[in-house]
Amino acid sequence: MASTLGSIVDAAPIDRIADELYALPPGEFVAARDAHVRLATERGDKALAKQVSELRKPTASAWALNLLAREGASDLAEAVALGEELRTAQEELRGGALRQLGARRRAVLSTLVRRVEALAREAGQPLGPDAVQQVRTTLAAALADAVLAARIRAGRLVKPVEQSGFGPLSETAVPVRDDLAPRREQRRERRLTKAREDIDAAAADVRKADTAVIEAEQALAEREEHTATLRAELRRAQQAEQEAANQVAKAKRRADTARDKLATAEARMTELRGDA
Repeated sequence: MASTLGSIVDAAPIDRIADELYALPPGEFVAARDAHVRLATERGDKALAKQVSELRKPTASAWALNLLAREGASDLAEAVALGEELRTAQEELRGGALRQLGARRRAVLSTLVRRVEALAREAGQPLGPDAVQQVRTTLAAALADAVLAARIRAGRLVKPVEQSGFGPLSETAVPVRDDLAPRREQRRERRLTKAREDIDAAAADVRKADTAVIEAEQALAEREEHTATLRAELRRAQQAEQEAANQVAKAKRRADTARDKLATAEARMTELRGDA
């Protein structure tokens, strides 16, 4: 049986056995696992026997999610792609895209949960309300966590997650490499490089602005000093003008007094001539 895990890790005896076991209903898991342990022991492969014995029986919700990984791989792939879009939009703080993707997320999540319920019923293992809620919570968490999404697609989940979002992952049977991690790390490095470049450019702009501020302050100080000088000169000119006006007024008064004296003297002279 082909498994999603085949695209994540190299095929090996433990992988083939794990694929087989996690495809079984939970009630058949332990007996089949123990049978493989005995067979590996009989063949002298103690390492394989130990690996198989460490495989844990999945809960009902985990088994149903493993069933989705095998029977609804395309639906699960669509949800994983949507989760990647959501994480990218969240990292880039694109509010409009987040709102649109959030609506798609709710629709995809509801569709997946219904698909899991239908697959479990068809397999003769209908899920109870608690298991359905565990399926929903785990799928919601997978949309936020690429590693959990990869583990669900591997089809070897043992327990559902306890919460959605970016939290600790539930235990799984066999560790799975996250092939999306290098791409995310590259994208992260590109964004960090761009952020550093933006910071350097902004710092250069700040330095230019600071220099401009200093130059403007110096120019303002020079203008203020020049204005103060002009005001002082204006005050001195106004004072000189006032003093000159005072001198003119005094001179006019002296001239008026002299004219009065002249008129008096001329009148006296006329009077004296008439007496003669």
